[in-house]
Amino acid sequence: MTDEGQLPPDDAKDMIIGGCRVRLTYGQIAGARWSVSATIRCGSEDKTEEQSLVTQAFDSRDAAERDAIQQVTALLGHNTDRSSSRVRNWS
Repeated sequence: MTDEGQLPPDDAKDMIIGGCRVRLTYGQIAGARWSVSATIRCGSEDKTEEQSLVTQAFDSRDAAERDAIQQVTALLGHNTDRSSSRVRNWS
């Protein structure tokens, strides 16, 4: 069992958003409010860029996660998968 206000070191979630690897790490502030740190990695193996962000404190873990995902998608822009784009590519 962990002390109040501390989480296990593996309290994280990995996902892919807009083709970039995103790792969300959850933390509690003063044992009651939640914050999420997001690390975003984009690019190929030899040319990877990394950026991080941290949410403000929220009353629930879900609210902090939603805010982190919104910030990540805003940071990455509104990318569209070319296979589902409405633009027809003539080649």
